[in-house]
Order: sequence, then C-alpha cells, then structure tokens
Amino acid sequence: MDQTKTPLYDALVRHWARRPVSFHVPGHKYGALFPEQGREMFAPLLALDATEISGLDDLHHPESVIAEAQTLAAELYGAKETFFLVNGSTAGNLAMIAAVCDGKRKKVIVQRNCHKSVMHALQLMGAVPILLAPEFDSDVCVASHVRIEAVKEALVLHGDAAAIVFTNPNYYGLSVDLTEMVRLAHEHGIPVLVDEAHGAHFVVGPPFPTSALRYGADVVVQSAHKTLPAMTMGAFLHVNSERVDLERLKYFLQLFQSSSPSYPVMASLDLARSYVAQLSKRDRDAEAIVAEVKEFQAALADIEGVAVVSSRCVGVQTDPLKITVQTRCSLTGYELQQRLEREGVFVELADPLNVLFVCPLAATGWLQEAVEKIKRAWRDLPVGEAPVFDAPPFLGPLLSVLAPYDELCCMRKKVVALGEAEGHIAAETVIPYPPGVPLVWVGERIGRGHIEQIRQLLRHRVHIQGGSRLKDGQLVVYE
Repeated sequence: MDQTKTPLYDALVRHWARRPVSFHVPGHKYGALFPEQGREMFAPLLALDATEISGLDDLHHPESVIAEAQTLAAELYGAKETFFLVNGSTAGNLAMIAAVCDGKRKKVIVQRNCHKSVMHALQLMGAVPILLAPEFDSDVCVASHVRIEAVKEALVLHGDAAAIVFTNPNYYGLSVDLTEMVRLAHEHGIPVLVDEAHGAHFVVGPPFPTSALRYGADVVVQSAHKTLPAMTMGAFLHVNSERVDLERLKYFLQLFQSSSPSYPVMASLDLARSYVAQLSKRDRDAEAIVAEVKEFQAALADIEGVAVVSSRCVGVQTDPLKITVQTRCSLTGYELQQRLEREGVFVELADPLNVLFVCPLAATGWLQEAVEKIKRAWRDLPVGEAPVFDAPPFLGPLLSVLAPYDELCCMRKKVVALGEAEGHIAAETVIPYPPGVPLVWVGERIGRGHIEQIRQLLRHRVHIQGGSRLKDGQLVVYE
C-alpha cells in the first residue's frame, strides 16, 4: 500500500472544500459559532471537527476512509489488524484486558510498574491480579523491567492465567527483549498483552528499540500522541494473533470509547502514521534525529551539578528520544524542574532524583536553542551532596497475589493513620502522577515500604491521585 496516502485526512479536507452547511452536531457548525476569544486559535481545527456523516465513515463500524487508514497503519506496523483509539492508550488497555477476562476472578499476571489504566481494567473485570515485581535500575534509579525468572515462577504457579501484561518500554524509555517471555507464555496457552504506550516510533527501526509486535506479543497498545506528531488521546491498538477473541475486543473498544469520536484526533493519527512511515524509509533522517539528540544530551552533560544517566543493565536498551538528567547537587529532581519552569522549559516529569526530557522525532534545530534556557535555569546550582532518600522506590515481593476485586466490594472500610496502616488491605489507590504508576493497589496488603515511600512523596509535595485522606495523614483500608 502507498504509505504516503492519508485517506481520512484527505476526506475531511474535501468535505470542508464543499463549504458544507451543517444541520448536524457538533454545535460550533465548523467554527461559525464559537466564542470570539478562542476563534482565531481554534478556527483551522474546527473546520475538520465533523461527525459520522456521508463520506466520513464510522469508527465503530468502518467501511471506507477510516477502514483504509487503519489498514495502512496495520501494514506499516506489521499487525493483523489495527484500531484507532481516540481515548488514548487507556481505552486500549481497558479493552484488551476486558477481552481476555471472560468471567469473574480470572487471574491476570501483570508487571507491577504498569500504568493505572491496567489496574483499572483489572478492577472493572473483577480479576485477580498476580503482580510481578520489576528490577530496580541502579543507574537511572527507577523501576525497570521484569526478569525472566519472575515470569517463569508466575507461569508455574498460575499457568491458568487469562493473560500476562507487560509494560515495555517504561516511562523512562528502558526497553527489553520480550521474545523468551512471550514464548513461555504461549507454551502455556496464555496471550501476551503489551502496553507499549511510549513506543509508537519504534517502527522506525534501529537505533530505536524493537516493538513488542516483533517479539510476537498478541495485542500491543501504543500512544501515538506521545512521540509521533499526533493529537493528545490519539493511539493505536494492534492485534497480532488469534489468541484474543477479535469480536470480543471490538465490543469492548466500543464500550470504552466515545460514541462521538474526534475526527481531528483520528485525522492526526492518519497523518502521524504517514509521517513515521516515510521516516522509516529514510535512514538519513533517523540518523539526523539521533545526532541532534546526542548533541543536546552532550550539552546537558556539560552543566555542572547534573549528570545525564542511562541504564547499563545487560539487555536493557534506552530509547534515544528519552534523556534522563540526574541531580549531582543539593537540589532534588523536583527542584530542578521548578528552576526549568521559571525559564519556560517544561519537562515530561520529575522524580526525587531525576528530570525526564522527551525529545522530538525530528531534527528541528530547536533543541540547541533550548540549551541556553536550560543553562540559565541551572546556572550556579548549589554545591553539596545530592539528596539522600531513605525510602528507595517500592518494588514489592517478586510475586504477589491480590485479593479478588469482587470479594473486596462487599467488605467494609475504615480510616487509619498512615503509620498504623501496615498489615491492612488497601481500600484505595495511591498513584504519584506523572507517571501514573500505582504505588498502592486496591486489595494489596500495605507494607512498611509503602508507608515510607508515601511519606517521602508527601514531604516533596508530589502530586498524588487517590489517597483521599493523605492530607490528614490517613489511609482508607478494609476492616
């Protein structure tokens, strides 16, 4: 197929060229009705903000331009079938997990440092999560990948699991080869689902990591909007085998996605797919991107008081678009982030020791321009030992089984002081955001590591989702 084609976007442009008269939703009528203060900024986008009318197809039953756009994406990524997502990777994670849980109390083996949407899917389906503890990367100082030994143990003890869910790469761009883990799961007849939200650009090929699709995973979800030129909430779900019921998956995609999908978001997916397809054919373009990022990385490394870090763990590959800068002064990662923001530089996230930069999938020239602002922000960083954190990231035991969610819904709750929560079963989540990786899962027995980590986050005023009573030093638990 011709990957330069953008059938959905072209259909929207042709429709607008007819100067259509709208007696349908949305109410802005292609921008004719819109508040004055926002009209100039929104006008070009509103011209594409149509709905399911003749010639523009239907996301939930595609037969023409959306179907063609999805087929082009499937061909590019080497998938049997690809679906556009307008509610982000969240909708894809919900749908793929729901598709394999065809009854209550289904066991699902899941990498602990997953996104909260994976946890929410398990809760919705009344599943029994089998959590796999990730490795701790001593260079980047974050939770990384799951060891093959953990997967083997989980499969021996829970070979009747409905699926195994991996997160690869992690938020910091650390990726591993999943080939052996996929093979072992398939030997047990267990489908492999992968949240590859940060890997939509891996299709470009080296020097970027390899996609889980190439490793044989059965369903892979990617957030196109994270690294491709797509609008926020634009994502892909790729089906790579027949181990997951396709009709059941389609049903849940309709269930978890809007019945009024955004045409600008879908059109941006069409355009982004075409963009990355062309990039994957031009080695020089990929080389130019990586060269510019390396130059930017070298400039950051020259700043006194910080260090650019990457994993030296055997088998771990780092996405070139992700740059982790670690404090080497008396400031925390959060304080380094605040200094950047005062200069108008906004990074993806900060943690106690790091700030994370996500670079563009293009050689733009503006990375070097940004260096000057970063140098101003980090000029004369206070000397001294880097902050010492008495609570390392909580990883949990190698393998842990949570209480069935449908059992928990019948239990009574109570509020206890944070210091007295050890040994209780958590009745609410605690999720530092970003990155949105759950620290405390509902149904998990709270340990000393949880409590120490929460206290550390509170001291640094980290934004936390859940933990409704944490401001009062309390947690909600089951009696």
